[in-house]
Amino acid sequence: MKDYLTLDDVTLDNKRVLLRVDFNSPMDPSGNILDDKRIKSHLETLRALEDGRVAIIAHQSRAGKKDYTTLEAHARILTRLLRRDVSYIDDIFGSHAQNSIKSLRPGEVILLENTRFYAEENMNRSPADHAKSHMVRKLAPLFDLFVNDAFAVAHRSHCSVVGFTEVLPSIAGILMDREITALDRGLRGNEHPTVFSLGGTKADDSIKVTQNVLSRGGADKILTSGVVATVFMMAKGIDVGEANRKFVEDQEYLEQIPIAAKLLQEYPDKIVLPSDVALNQNGERVEVSVDKLPAPLPIADIGLETIVSYSKFLKDAKVTVLNGPTGIFEQEKFKLGTSELLKAATLSSYSIAGGGHSVAAIEQLDLESKFSHVSMGGGASITYLSGEPLPGIEALKKAAARSRQS
Repeated sequence: MKDYLTLDDVTLDNKRVLLRVDFNSPMDPSGNILDDKRIKSHLETLRALEDGRVAIIAHQSRAGKKDYTTLEAHARILTRLLRRDVSYIDDIFGSHAQNSIKSLRPGEVILLENTRFYAEENMNRSPADHAKSHMVRKLAPLFDLFVNDAFAVAHRSHCSVVGFTEVLPSIAGILMDREITALDRGLRGNEHPTVFSLGGTKADDSIKVTQNVLSRGGADKILTSGVVATVFMMAKGIDVGEANRKFVEDQEYLEQIPIAAKLLQEYPDKIVLPSDVALNQNGERVEVSVDKLPAPLPIADIGLETIVSYSKFLKDAKVTVLNGPTGIFEQEKFKLGTSELLKAATLSSYSIAGGGHSVAAIEQLDLESKFSHVSMGGGASITYLSGEPLPGIEALKKAAARSRQS
């Protein structure tokens, strides 16, 4: 039994449902949405709620950003995708919003205004404190059920994420449930071999994931690349050269080196470092063996020998989890490692990928349908894999426990 409730646990007909989604999308300066992927990701949940009276809450960007704007364009796109009229309400919890909710008929859907226009939304408070906010006190009495389908913001203890769980029956939507289930499969460690490929520039996040999955026995191999690999190489005493050492210092990752050194000492057979790397010589790819370092050039990808060995680990795995590119994927000469590892992962029995850059690479290579699960979670995915509790999920668990006791 899951420790949170899902749509399967409730009766939905004619219910007044408050649905939290993540519609946060890239927009151009004219306010047009450039990519509707996040809106599409919630369609399954919305279709499951088609007999209810549904009000959607969501955010777009944050204060100070150019794309911090209304959700009017999102309502237009959702109307087209859902093939049902979705009315945009330019109010969050005032009389206009309340009257629109009260007048909802079965099967109708409205989209309320950007929750981040309300200052208290962004405060990092406990669910109990958020439950006392104007947003929750004004909206909660108008609904029978709160559905959280916004995994991508589950790591935020924001009002619209955790506040309603204190005062309304609260469940996970289909996308939320799918994200948790898939990532749990990567963390369980009861399918062998389970192989993680951790790259990208956020070395601190990847080192947290490494600590978590190895301490709980959830990974047979951790394949390192990108800045993560540079930090581990430095931890092993390899001179990576001034350009790479300075990059690690500028990113404030020097403090990660002793943590990485301790992990290498504890799990010497599980953490795999590149045997060769591709250096960036004025945009050209120059491959060198790691034992030939230091070099005066920046590392921009893993080398061919490493690509071959990492690809074999991934192809032979029962479960693969990839987060972050192996190098500067945006540049043609340095996308090889990322491309080949993503392709190899799709040949494993069950493949999970996450992280913004990884998702972008998967789309570019048209591999989305070949992955078992592509996480839309971004920061939430990496936090979950790090073993840190996500406030949005913890709030759903507490709501489920209260429901089961009553």
